[in-house]
Amino acid sequence: MSEAPSVIGFYSPTEDEEIWKTRIERDLPTFQFELLEQVEEKRLVEYALVWSPPNGLLKTFENLKAIFVLGAGVDALLRDPDLPKVPIVRLEDAGMAQQMAHYVIYGVLRFQRRFEDYENFQMIKQWEPLVNIEPIEQFPVGVMGLGAIGSVVAEQVSKLGFPVLGWSASPKEIDGICTFYGDDGLASFLARARVVVDLLPLTTATEKLLNRDFLSRMSADAFLINIGRGGHLIEDDLLEALEKKVIAGAMLDVFEREPLSAESLLWSHPKVIVTPHVSGITMPQVALDQIISNIKLLESDGIPMALVDRKKGY
Repeated sequence: MSEAPSVIGFYSPTEDEEIWKTRIERDLPTFQFELLEQVEEKRLVEYALVWSPPNGLLKTFENLKAIFVLGAGVDALLRDPDLPKVPIVRLEDAGMAQQMAHYVIYGVLRFQRRFEDYENFQMIKQWEPLVNIEPIEQFPVGVMGLGAIGSVVAEQVSKLGFPVLGWSASPKEIDGICTFYGDDGLASFLARARVVVDLLPLTTATEKLLNRDFLSRMSADAFLINIGRGGHLIEDDLLEALEKKVIAGAMLDVFEREPLSAESLLWSHPKVIVTPHVSGITMPQVALDQIISNIKLLESDGIPMALVDRKKGY
């Protein structure tokens, strides 16, 4: 009797598993693709491809060699108290950076060109061209988080002619971007930016970072775009800041709890744009290129790209 093949297990409530199964079994023919919840011989699972698996699911696979996260963020996975002590590999981009740059560009142009006012004029059938539009040269955009995605977003916004500021926890240099870092640089960064774009990972240092104090250091005519993590923002503090006109508006794609509750005041606030976590959607084929390459590296005793540092949280 031939020995059963090793298994690559998959868990993602939002992905079409057939796309992943076809590529995995074609490009890694020594492995079999199975859904993690349906695996009968759990000892055969060597790699897990997951997005937001329930706590405790992965601990049942005793021969797991590595966990691949189907996205850039690993904070939800790291909250699992029973997470196996094996390498965790995240996606570096998988087509998300360009999508997120486009999302930010839409938000920045909407704020700078005052399209919200035109939408309101349309509702009351008012024809009123706005003549006091600020030129892009006087509308600095600040990007928080200058990793694989944040650096692309900063560069794409800069190409439109906007002055771009960058902030990160440690020093970074990007051509054409005025960068700040650490606690000392944050105040200057926030004071100058007309749009603050959050692209930070969620760690103990960044959790609830977008709070009352943070918002108070932004300019009163500035806008917030959060496409980082919902756990960064204290939503009640944002609502208070908007009511008191501490900042001018917000565009939010990520939330503390998703889907966003129907009772949330964010839905109906006139100064808030809500989108359902769509700023950067994983492109399966691009993600599979990375995952397959990394599994081949692991199988040949190599070190995978985008290995997660559990202490840092990303």
